[in-house]
Amino acid sequence: MIPRWAGRPPDWWKITARWRVEETARFVPVPYITMSLIIISAFVFSYELARSTFDLDRLFRKWGVVPADLVDWLESPDFSREPLTVVTSAFMHGDAVHFASNIAVLCILGIALERLLVRSFDNAGYWIFALTYAVSLLGAIALQVALTSDSTIPIVGASGAIAGIGGAYLMTDPRWAVVIVIWFILQAISGVASLGVDTRVAYYAHIGGFVTGCACMLSLSALVLRTRGA
Repeated sequence: MIPRWAGRPPDWWKITARWRVEETARFVPVPYITMSLIIISAFVFSYELARSTFDLDRLFRKWGVVPADLVDWLESPDFSREPLTVVTSAFMHGDAVHFASNIAVLCILGIALERLLVRSFDNAGYWIFALTYAVSLLGAIALQVALTSDSTIPIVGASGAIAGIGGAYLMTDPRWAVVIVIWFILQAISGVASLGVDTRVAYYAHIGGFVTGCACMLSLSALVLRTRGA
């Protein structure tokens, strides 16, 4: 049975709407991936709170993504920890506001998207969600490092990957369109305004993650439609 759209989406949403299932109270999947991300992030942040400012700065420089260092590694790859920092950086946060805002979005859009994917693809939905998150993280880091390759300010936080989740969810449900699109426009404006300026806010990571998340869901939709002959 091909999943059906619960309402009447705009024409440009139909590519994803064709496999979106109707929401039902009879089947509410447990969002294992999202909850795991939240728990790990909370554990790491509690560890950060116990560190002094000096120790925290060293922690960020050791396990965050430093664009200049990653570029050097890409030019001369070795067995250092640089590739690992792409993963570890996503579980650290600069302050309480940064942490709380990311967790809030995960609780709202992350859980919604993961449940939607599991309803549509059964257990494979968990893997699809995890892959979307991971690829969005890579897209976020790639754009941020590409545009700030000389920066020595560590990049920490899951904002880029979470922006990808927001973009992916936008491709399946128009109800959040206004909020998400306005947010994206503000990020784009802030990113352009910060060109050549050292800032601790990774605007380009937000943009890169968002676009990657949208692309992931559109690619999935195209694959599903082709497979099902729709």
